[in-house]
Amino acid sequence: MKSVLLLPTILIAFIFIQSCANKLETENDEAIILNKTDAYMALGNVEPDYEHPTPEQYANNKGYWENGQLITKFDCPDSRFFPPIDIKVWDKTPVVNGRFPTYEETMKGISIHHYGEKKSSLIKPYPMTLPKLAYCYNPSTGRQEVVVVIQIVQTAKDTVVGYRYLTGGVGGSVFHDFRFLTNDEVKAEVSK
Repeated sequence: MKSVLLLPTILIAFIFIQSCANKLETENDEAIILNKTDAYMALGNVEPDYEHPTPEQYANNKGYWENGQLITKFDCPDSRFFPPIDIKVWDKTPVVNGRFPTYEETMKGISIHHYGEKKSSLIKPYPMTLPKLAYCYNPSTGRQEVVVVIQIVQTAKDTVVGYRYLTGGVGGSVFHDFRFLTNDEVKAEVSK
């Protein structure tokens, strides 16, 4: 049984390292890599079973490391799971507001993590209507870029923002790393 689980785990880890060019970091403000559905699809699970996910699939998108630590920073600009966004229709980007997304919504790319889907005393959806445009530092390019914020959650320690790159891919960081665009700035970006 252990060897049956070992091969998929090794394959997921290899794909994970290949698809997110970033270093693994700890809670002390080091970057964290997002492990996403690309790995499952590469294993032959073309369409995940939303009704009956494996414990590994469900936990993988929960927003926590195996040690229970919240994933706060991650960068995966080359994830094929999150396609490019046309800036002209950025406000049509699907999101979940006012609650945690379901596993199915997460697997469809509407959110990044589902955080267990149910109410929690430790983590809450942040009270902001999404999507929003924001400036965020892109570690891959080394400059500030406009991103579409699709998810924000709050804990006693951090407020974590999940976003999509306009060029495709996904990332996340803590709230103070973002500057949300004003209405005039949004109009200017859309009209470029």
